[in-house]
Amino acid sequence: MALETELETFRRELPALLTDPARRGKFVLIHGEAVVGCFATFDDALAAGYDRLGLSPFLVKEVTDHEEPRYFSRNLRCPT
Repeated sequence: MALETELETFRRELPALLTDPARRGKFVLIHGEAVVGCFATFDDALAAGYDRLGLSPFLVKEVTDHEEPRYFSRNLRCPT
């Protein structure tokens, strides 16, 4: 399954993330078994993921007790 490692990392790290008031409600960028960063908005985390990791798989998740589903597509730019 795609992003299996990243989802497992998020589930493992979520309790600690929720105890930090500075991270609650923010968005974490996860690559493999590492939390790469924490960002104020989903768009900031997504942009950082593409900037830092390119097309390598990564996950952006909100640090929250109750998650709302999000829908998006890749924002790919065609070379000119």
